[in-house]
Amino acid sequence: MAKVIFTAWKHQSQLLEVRNQFYPSPSYDGPDLRSRACATVEAWKLRGNIPHHVEATALLTDAILHDDAQRNSIFSIRATYSAAFCRFVTGLVDSKIPGQRRTMFQRAFDLGLPASFVELRHEATHREPPTLVVLRKATQRSLEWLWDNYWAGIDELGDAPSLNSDITASVKEALLDTLLPVSGGSNTTAEPLSKKRKRDQDLVAVARLVYICNVSGTGVRVLPSVLLDESMLIPAGRKVGEPLHDTFAKWDTVLQGVADSDSSFMMYLTEALVDDLAFNESDDTPRNAHAEALFLWLDHVSSSPFWVSYRGMYPRSYVLRACEESSGHWAKMLSAKLQQPQEESNAVSVHGQKLANPAHNRPSDAASFAELRQHGWGLLEKWDSRPLGTA
Repeated sequence: MAKVIFTAWKHQSQLLEVRNQFYPSPSYDGPDLRSRACATVEAWKLRGNIPHHVEATALLTDAILHDDAQRNSIFSIRATYSAAFCRFVTGLVDSKIPGQRRTMFQRAFDLGLPASFVELRHEATHREPPTLVVLRKATQRSLEWLWDNYWAGIDELGDAPSLNSDITASVKEALLDTLLPVSGGSNTTAEPLSKKRKRDQDLVAVARLVYICNVSGTGVRVLPSVLLDESMLIPAGRKVGEPLHDTFAKWDTVLQGVADSDSSFMMYLTEALVDDLAFNESDDTPRNAHAEALFLWLDHVSSSPFWVSYRGMYPRSYVLRACEESSGHWAKMLSAKLQQPQEESNAVSVHGQKLANPAHNRPSDAASFAELRQHGWGLLEKWDSRPLGTA
């Protein structure tokens, strides 16, 4: 007997029309129809049986349309973004959903939802609303996730959501072909590359990776999973206690080249590493070599001077929260390491090179001001530190 499914729309073409209004093609140059799509979804809600993905898309899009400082206060804009984002995440990972008892982080990991969304939802719900920069970025990432996991699977024949596997598979294949020479998988000779050849190889790999990420639109999100699934960041057969210095030297330049092109890659990479460390149900003892390697990578990215200029995109609060949710030995080790005070040493080593402490080379305030005065700069008047509104 055929299964009857009730939908809020009469024909599949109506859902496709709304999808095209939310996600217009790059070649579309007509009027902005996103507000019309939001109004349509609002009407569908009155009929009931509307998928959460459709409602969440409308809420997030409406928050973007509300982002107008000339018409709305900054407080109301932040509140609108926060409400839409929280409803999107809660509707997917709410712990009251029937089924096996799991935490929100575990449900997010099962769905392929960035688990950092759960931490941001907690911050927006129980603390001060995040900044507009954070909320705008999170909203954009949410709409990208909704496209990949719902809208891309909508077609004329049915409305069953599925990831566009053909596009994703082709992107993964292109990324893998580019990464294999760097990992040594396609190197038929046993001779190591010279420094010049290694540098040239890295530059070619970075250029190709950046091109794939820019053209596909999904490459920057898929790249971390390819690196982990193909055991490129963690050598096969590695045992507990073995260092990763050679692996760091092999991949640092390539990974940072992608991060230079798209700063969000640092966030995607870190989230993929910590999700694998904290939420994969496997051996959580100190003898887990894979978990130890993930710990070493996360510690390297968060503390190595070689990554210092990329640390602004390191999701430190999320990494700490994810490690606190985990019972694994190496996740707890990472949490303890991140909570230690960061102390600068006089000199640090990066791949065998000594770097002087930048604090020792920084000129004093007096010397800096004297140099500025030589170029015509000076103080206009004495600073008045009285609170605003006082006489």
